Amino acid sequence: MSERPCLVAFGAHAADVEFSAGATILKHARAGWDCHLVHLTLGEKGSVRLSAVEYGEQKRQEALEAAAVLQATVHFLPFRDGELVVQDEVATHLAQLLRRRQPKVILTHWCHSIHADHEATYALTQRAVFMACNRHFELDGLPPMRWARQYFPENWEDPGEFRPFVYTDISEEMADWERACKCYAIGRGEGGYPYWDRYEAQTRIRGIEIGVDHAQAFAVDESAWRQTRELL
Repeated sequence: MSERPCLVAFGAHAADVEFSAGATILKHARAGWDCHLVHLTLGEKGSVRLSAVEYGEQKRQEALEAAAVLQATVHFLPFRDGELVVQDEVATHLAQLLRRRQPKVILTHWCHSIHADHEATYALTQRAVFMACNRHFELDGLPPMRWARQYFPENWEDPGEFRPFVYTDISEEMADWERACKCYAIGRGEGGYPYWDRYEAQTRIRGIEIGVDHAQAFAVDESAWRQTRELL
């Protein structure tokens, strides 16, 4: 385990956390944090042209390239796009990773989404945190995880009751964040949805709200409302 402070970001599909929080992750990496992107699935069923196997391999390579730009380590879990289920067999994979990394900050999807995989990832993360922190769960002999702060990035597919409370100024990270997002074909506009345009515009709006050029916003659980941090 690294002696540096650690951030772990769980995404349902490759590209989810890069698009919604990539600039903030890069900001932490530049500040000396050990950052990890964890993709529960590759999002391999998202192409109208390629087979799931072909698109999965493409997304894996894109994820590796994006992680390098964001100065983060990427992890691929062995689950299938569109088939995530909330059960301990799945949560155990996340809990073991949490115990190994001992993060100070965890990012994952907001609890409400139009995408079932996103909602499942939220629930799996909560279960994994409980398992990782509770010493009575035996997880490969790993020591329990210490308490970590959780934040929920702003994802266009997770709008239900999302309320931004924590903002990070990402103005200096914009150019490299764009490079990371455009490692993905969908970030370059292939597939029909203008992902980069959406997220760039979103960060400009959040930036205006706090008086900077660009910002990323995060929701928190009600118990953690109203906090201000330079880094998460």
